[in-house]
Amino acid sequence: MRQIFTVSQFEFPYADLKFPGQATDEQILYVTREAPVMLHLRLFTVGLVSLVLATTGSLVPFLMPSFSPGYTFGLIVGSFVLGIATLGIGSWWMTKLWKKSIFILTNRRLTKFIYTTPWNRYDLSLGLDKIVDTGAYARGYFQAVFGIGTFSARSSAGNRADKYFYIENVHRSEDLKHYISKLLHHYNHNENDLKNFRPFIPWLKGEARKRFLKNYPQYWS
Repeated sequence: MRQIFTVSQFEFPYADLKFPGQATDEQILYVTREAPVMLHLRLFTVGLVSLVLATTGSLVPFLMPSFSPGYTFGLIVGSFVLGIATLGIGSWWMTKLWKKSIFILTNRRLTKFIYTTPWNRYDLSLGLDKIVDTGAYARGYFQAVFGIGTFSARSSAGNRADKYFYIENVHRSEDLKHYISKLLHHYNHNENDLKNFRPFIPWLKGEARKRFLKNYPQYWS
């Protein structure tokens, strides 16, 4: 079994993955994390901040010409070291948070692990029996341009603030919504049928879907 937080790229089959709190007979149907473009955007921001910090010391002779050469040199070196440290630590930090924060769909629930630091996290789960309806949409031009979207599931929690379960900035959010709608239909009518329910595999259409069904005849959907 592979620890799910250490996997670089999730691919079918998901049977060799394990996540905290997973029941013995609980099957993973899909695993994903935010689209890579979100990580690249954060790394770009870290790089921009690092560049500003590294070059700040170079402006001192122009802004403060009265500073001694030794003080100016020390400030330039210090700014450069600070910029490099910010780039290294910031990139490592953002990559860790992106890699560890994941969404998991099983034959029992929706669950997500969100890391706020590389060591601390919170998790949220919503049972399939508690889902009232689902939705998928693009929030603004950014998601539309990069082909990502937001998936949401509304629970039967009344007017509580946590009645919506969100997964933001993921690829194929609309396909995921259709898949979960089909999954819920079978869950509500015959839960036992989900033992061999086909996992969700993005971009599995046309000829690729026919080959999959031929190679894995044990799955149906």
